[in-house]
Amino acid sequence: MEQVARFLAVLMSAISNCSLYSKEHKSIDELSQKAFSLLDQILRGKEGFELMIVGNDLIVNKVPFRKEGIHGMNLLRRLKKKSVTGVNFLPGVTTDEIRQLIIDMSDPQKDLAAYPHIKTGSVDVRTSGPQSDTLLDPDGLAHLKSEQVEKLKELYHDVSLFRQLNVAGIEEVVVNMISAFKRQASLLQLISPVKSYSEYTYTHAINVSVLALFQAESLGVKGQLLHDIGIAALLHDVGKIFVSKEVLEKQGSLEEREWEEMRRHTVYGARYLSKIDALPHIAPIVALEHHMRYDGEGYPRMKTRENHQHLCSQMVALSDFFDALRSKRPYKKDWQIKEIISLMKANEGKEFNAFLVDNFARIMSLALKAA
Repeated sequence: MEQVARFLAVLMSAISNCSLYSKEHKSIDELSQKAFSLLDQILRGKEGFELMIVGNDLIVNKVPFRKEGIHGMNLLRRLKKKSVTGVNFLPGVTTDEIRQLIIDMSDPQKDLAAYPHIKTGSVDVRTSGPQSDTLLDPDGLAHLKSEQVEKLKELYHDVSLFRQLNVAGIEEVVVNMISAFKRQASLLQLISPVKSYSEYTYTHAINVSVLALFQAESLGVKGQLLHDIGIAALLHDVGKIFVSKEVLEKQGSLEEREWEEMRRHTVYGARYLSKIDALPHIAPIVALEHHMRYDGEGYPRMKTRENHQHLCSQMVALSDFFDALRSKRPYKKDWQIKEIISLMKANEGKEFNAFLVDNFARIMSLALKAA
């Protein structure tokens, strides 16, 4: 395992240098060659060298790797942000392939390419090995969705004014959902139904994240920004944790005093998330703005009309609106998709960005055809 630790250290040093300087910098060639030499020794007499990410652990050739250090952890985080949880280095790998992997890993906006002797993808831990081309079967998809809801519930239960959110856990949920939608043709199959009133907050958060991710990807967003949008959408309602349970769980109409408290969840969430350095900078912005309107109305009200709703907040607002209406609750019916899209279009230019509404309608039209 000592050679593995050295290989990971050299690989991450090369990726860091490429991020700081450029792919033409002489250190990139030197470190690529050094990484290749170490990898060549690791591969001797073996069919391959496999790295897997399971939860927050790095697995090397199906054995937990306990000496990853800062370099291994940084590599793990970078791979997760690219929705990659499995890398398999095969005999015959070349220095040029290692160099290209380093370049691709250093670019936050770039997906990993196809390399002849380096296979990357998402890992299904029930089978092992990169499975990026494998569709999830209905049982596997249902299990994945249920698992993410439970995971988010656990993460939210640990939140308090005096305790920071587990960012690594939030990143893992988003990575799992990105991996799932890259393997699943139907958007509607990825949106979970609300099974119980108590699960609404967590199911809704994941659904909003999935819907925002689909919107962003359809507009050409990828890499780090796509990952950041997924996190921001997942945490858009985190401020509700600081709203009293009496108000939050009330099943009838809210009184004006109660509405005032409920509306403050946007400010509570933004304040809380802004204190967590490891989160994307758009997370507190989206938490604050997802109930603002495209025309500047909504809440919280800004002092000037110069404060326009961020584009990411606009996408999350559409996702939030759609999932809230389609979810059946004790005090409301569940709306049909065509009814929701019609209402969105009626509010173009006022509550919603007309361009994003048209794009959302197109995505839903494709989803209905695929269903």
